Amino acid sequence: MKALTLDEVVSAMGGRPLVKLPIASISAVGTDSRDVRPGELFFAIVGERFNGHDFVEAALKAGAVAAVVSDVPRLASRLQETGPLICVADTAEALGRLAAYHRSQLAAQVIAVVGSNGKTTTKQWIDVVLRARKRGRASPKSFNNHIGVPLTLLSAQSSDEYVAVEIGTNHPGEVAALADIARPDLAVITSIGEEHLEFFGDLTGVAREELSILRTVRPRGFVVANLECTRFPDWNSRGDLTRLTFGIDAAADLRASGLHWDGRRLHFTVNGRFVYSIPLVGAHNVLNALAAIAIGLRFGLSHDEIAAALAAAEAPPMRLERRAIGSLTLINDAYNANPASMRAAFAAVEELADGGRRVFILGDMRELGEHAERCHEELGRAAGRSSAQVIVAVGAHARTVSDGATATAGPSKRIYSFPAVEAVGPSLERILEPGDVVLLKGSRAVRLERLLPYLERVGELSVRSS
Repeated sequence: MKALTLDEVVSAMGGRPLVKLPIASISAVGTDSRDVRPGELFFAIVGERFNGHDFVEAALKAGAVAAVVSDVPRLASRLQETGPLICVADTAEALGRLAAYHRSQLAAQVIAVVGSNGKTTTKQWIDVVLRARKRGRASPKSFNNHIGVPLTLLSAQSSDEYVAVEIGTNHPGEVAALADIARPDLAVITSIGEEHLEFFGDLTGVAREELSILRTVRPRGFVVANLECTRFPDWNSRGDLTRLTFGIDAAADLRASGLHWDGRRLHFTVNGRFVYSIPLVGAHNVLNALAAIAIGLRFGLSHDEIAAALAAAEAPPMRLERRAIGSLTLINDAYNANPASMRAAFAAVEELADGGRRVFILGDMRELGEHAERCHEELGRAAGRSSAQVIVAVGAHARTVSDGATATAGPSKRIYSFPAVEAVGPSLERILEPGDVVLLKGSRAVRLERLLPYLERVGELSVRSS
């Protein structure tokens, strides 16, 4: 973080010191009192499970220069009277205002990544590519909300040449609000798909939300987008932006062809000339790679440099994460799910050369609202038509998924329905067989990774019995 004086901080946030603050500068901020280092500014964020005001004293004892608070009566009286406290109406909003101010002081180019699927992988790969020749950083994990985006921007250093931020949404207006803080020079739109329909209504509503990033890109900025974005009216909302599309279709500016999985790597050719490979299966990962390639080219890297970087790229945890468990092959894609990402996972698993049965363990897709029944029935039908020999549906919509699968599956497929994750685990020993390839896929709230201990036990037993 670029060093800021406490006076600058107070002014940027519109805060009010409760006592005379020390003459000091801060070069980092924190929201977790357990990680506070001397010289940081602590923000008492009010969350669903914890209230940061309960940890202000611990943060100050750990060396925080001051604390940003909104609920003063919750604090101990001695802190109210003597503590280096900056009072604001809302600590999360104040964090965003400070991040916006800090961003205005940066020379680094800000890259904002939005979209229905692939944001975290794409952002991570952009960072991998640019680090081949540039200095910069990307948001850790999925820091894509009203806390994570400001923290990423505030972590940037004066010497950085780029900052890659991921911007997520599940309610209208969130993309624009976070992008107004980031003020991106470059934007990447990974995909438009059926997500959070409970709040966006339909695919047009999703597109309107994701494409709202265009309004916030700096004048004469650069936009990289999946070709599918061009069919929505909001795509044409800005005439001063340079745009580049990517995809498998010949109409895309950056096109991938000749996709081939050799058992270890997925090979493809860009625009018929440039050869690439990634150590991950799935055509959707090629799209993520194309977005990173586009940003790399914009920053002046050569195709050879970008290809070398992507050849060593990894996916974030629980995104088609492949590992052997005894005789089982686990494909852990349990981080999140919507209809498009479910279909992409099915296709990816079908490309694998592993010889065992395909077993799909499918959790609910959340926040689909009135579209939930239709989307889960369609999911079941798609699973029934897939290569899966065993389909295990889990959650409140499990029966709908299993009914859909039954309607399209052949007579040899085994289909199960469980109301909750806790009910699945004990049954896996009788459902699974040695050599199975198991896909875990569901929304984050379902937490299908809780099945891992059961899968590990089944895997160990299968080795002993072989």
